[in-house]
This record gives sequence, C-alpha cells and structure tokens, in this order.
Amino acid sequence: TSKTFAFILFKMPLTPSPAKTAFSHVQWDRLNSLRLTAQETALLRMAETNPIDYTLADSRDASMYARVLLKLLAEASAGSSEAGAAALLGDTPTEEQVMAALETDPLGVVVHYALSKLHEIITTLNADASGVTVGAVFYVGKEGILVDQWKALLRVLQKGGKGDPWAQKCAALCLAEILIVSCPSQRARQTVKDKDGKTRPISYSSAMEPLDAVTGWIVSQLKNQTGLLVGLCIPALSALMEATETRRLFSQSSGIKYLARQLRVGVKGSRTKSEIGQSSVQQLYELAYCMWNLTYELNPCYPVRCDFAKDGNAVSALVDLVSVAPREKVVRVALSALVNCATCTDDESPAPAGTNKYDGKHFLGEMIACGLMKSIDNLKDRQFTDPDIIMDVDTLHKLLAENYREMSRWEVYKNEVESGHLQWGSTHTEAFFKENARMMEGPDGDFSLVKTLIALVGSQDEDVAAIACYDLGEFVRHYPNGRSIAKRLGAKDLVMPLIEHDNVELQRHALQCVSKMMVQNWEYVK
Repeated sequence: TSKTFAFILFKMPLTPSPAKTAFSHVQWDRLNSLRLTAQETALLRMAETNPIDYTLADSRDASMYARVLLKLLAEASAGSSEAGAAALLGDTPTEEQVMAALETDPLGVVVHYALSKLHEIITTLNADASGVTVGAVFYVGKEGILVDQWKALLRVLQKGGKGDPWAQKCAALCLAEILIVSCPSQRARQTVKDKDGKTRPISYSSAMEPLDAVTGWIVSQLKNQTGLLVGLCIPALSALMEATETRRLFSQSSGIKYLARQLRVGVKGSRTKSEIGQSSVQQLYELAYCMWNLTYELNPCYPVRCDFAKDGNAVSALVDLVSVAPREKVVRVALSALVNCATCTDDESPAPAGTNKYDGKHFLGEMIACGLMKSIDNLKDRQFTDPDIIMDVDTLHKLLAENYREMSRWEVYKNEVESGHLQWGSTHTEAFFKENARMMEGPDGDFSLVKTLIALVGSQDEDVAAIACYDLGEFVRHYPNGRSIAKRLGAKDLVMPLIEHDNVELQRHALQCVSKMMVQNWEYVK
C-alpha cells in the first residue's frame, strides 16, 4: 500500500563498520588461523578489485563468494577475543585508532569485514532486478537448502553482552534478510533458477531452526536490554516484519509483550516532545513500525489478537505514543496501528469455543480506558498536512465516540482501572461509588478490581497513585464491610507510607484514604 511505502522511507540504513578504513589493509596471507585456501584468498582479492555488480552477476560465483565470507566470519569470530579492540572502536573512531585495532585485533577487524561484505551482497541483490536473488545465493542444490555456514552469523549473536555491538547488529540483520526469503509468503519476490533456466524451490524447513534462533535472540534483547542497546535488534526485527510467517513466529515467542514494554519505556517520564531525544525518537518510530506491521495479523490470526489483548500492553503503548506525540512520523504509524486494532474482526479466525472473543470493540474499550479520546480531540485541533493522519484521526474519533455511547459508566471505569491509566473524571466521584460500590465484588466475588487499585497505589505515576488512593477510600465508605476487606487485601500497609510523600496531592489523598479505613462515620469527620 502507499502507507507501507511511505513508512519504509523513514527506516534508517545500517551505519558502516567503524573499522571500515582498515579493510583494504588486511593482509590475508599472514592470517593463517583463517585457514583460507589459495583459491579463496584469490576470490577475496578479485572481489575487492571488481565492482560488486560484476561479482554477483552469476549466481554460482556469487554463492561461492558468500560462502567464503561466511567461512571467514566463522574462523575469525571463533578466534577473536570477546571484546577486542575492533569491538571497542565506537561510532566515530580516528584513522589512527582503526589502524591500531587492526594491529592488535586483526580477527576482530576481519569479522567486521566479512559482515560488511555480506550486508553489501544482500543489499545489492535486493535492489537489483537482473535475476540473481538472495535465495539463489544462499539456498543451494536441487532442494534449495539453506547453506550450512549460516551458523557463523548466529555465533556472533551468541556472544551476548561480551560481544561486538556493531557486529551483532549487522549479523542479526544479515541473518534475518537471508531467512525471510524462504517464507512461502515471499516466494513471488524470490524466483530461483538453475543453470538450465528451470525454477527450483527454496526450502522453508531448512530455515526454520535459524528463524527460531534469531527470533529468540531478538525477543531476549527486547526483554533484557534498555535504551539504545535495544537498537541492536531493531534492523533485524524490521526485516522479519515483512513476512506473515515471521510476524506470527515473533508473536508466538512472546515478542509483542516485550515490544510494547520497550515502547512504553521509550515514553515513560517523557510527557512532552522536548524530553525525547532525536535518537530515541527514531528508535520509537522503528519499534512502532514493527508493531504496526504486526497489526496486519489481527484479522487472520486469533493467537495474535490474544497477544495484543494480553494485559492491554500493546494498545496502551500505542496510545502513549499518540498522547506524547514526539514527532509526526511516530504519531502517524501509531495512529495507523490503532485503526487496525479498532477495525479488526473475529470473522476470519474466530475464537475457539469457550475462549474470549477479541475484536475491534474490545480494543476500542481499551483505547477509551487509556484516555485516547482526549488525545484524539487534541489531534483534531492540529493542522496536519498528511492525509493519512487526518483520515486516521477522523476514523478513530468516530469509532471511539460510537463505542463510548454503547458502554455503561461501570464498563468505562472497569476498563480504565484494568488498563492502569487512571484519570480524574466522573467515575472517580462520591456519586459514582454510591451507585457502583457493590460492582467492585466482581463476577467471581474475588474483588479483583480492588486488588488492581491496591497495586496501582504503588504506581510511579503520582496522579495514578493519588486516584487509586481516592477510589479505595470511596470503596471503603460505600461497600458494606469495605474497611475490613481493604485491610485484609493489604491496602492500608501500602497507602500508609504515602502519607509522607513529597507530592502534596498524593499525600492528601493517601491521608484521606487511611482515615476512611479507620473512621466508622467519615461524613461526620468531613
């Protein structure tokens, strides 16, 4: 679609290796540990002197060159130190620092060399319409089996935090771009012909083990890394988002939960545009781009809808992006993802019998609970030139208004508490709790909403904590025996410390909440 094309234009290219200026000075004959044959050394030198298009013109020659580079990578990464001089070069080293790295850590520089050339091969083949494809180069034989040397790329990733950041970023991207072409949904783009001109297959099954491995690595980065270190996995993740098979594999690997968490971490504590740096904006954009791609699996895949609905994390993260609005391109992709959530249906992939149904109405309820209506009202007042943003804002405004009219005040409140996005309004009043206190029991009588409020007392967002204190106090007042229930569930112990909080408003609501738990007739105290 035109949207897809426009979004892809914003993706950042991989930065060149910081060791690039040393590549022409590598002395292959002296590096015996690489175990290169005379023919392989000659092939490397020939590729250096010829244009890349010439080297890749014949699929067999291109495949041979790629396998020599993978051998080079395997030997160099096995022999290089875990954190050699090449790994420590940084983004903009001086020429003197690069040459010193070549002297002290030649194998580390060779790792960078091999990965740079592999990335150049893949980029050139993807951009070239001459007929030689990534599939033809990296999938061999009559069955189109993935070359066994792919494991060299995985070895670079498995060095973890002790490894080389640039090498890991490039290795993950190369592996993802090699593997994505095996997916059945990508076959039309990757025609592979043998020497007789007959089309031969690409084996998806031969790529499944490495796809599991690289997806697992990406999810572990999203789970465990913070800040710009998360950026190591983003190019590879973006590449995997191009195929339906790999999007679903990412979802099955709990990726959506950790992707949503990274989006929320990116805007956490940054309540204005100016508080988010340029590099962080780009990272937020690329993560949101991946989430937007995943929304195209909502209609055809019930398990993906379940992952989006789980704890409301995905929708909540997208709403946060819209409310903070760090840059127009971030708002644009977040709005488009929200529209896909709001309009998804249960028709194509129905919920199995006895399970919850998740569709656009469910996600609209989550959006209302997260306060999207206010953000959309604000966006309607802004003068956007992008027709996609205007259309998405209008669509969401209409759908949210229609859904809100259909919801009872209790449903609005329940969704808001479950989302964790508490905002002062008509559901946080004495009149509301007089009318709805008994609803706090829940359908199973387990007071799950009261337990959620108690958890929200500990929120880092001081407004949320203050509202949770107020609501607990009103529950105590208006529910029979509410005081003993709140105390039994641990509310008093969590609220008491907030009486001495630096935030005056939170301090006031905490004090009133504790007082309501201790005083029999609060009306007389007021």
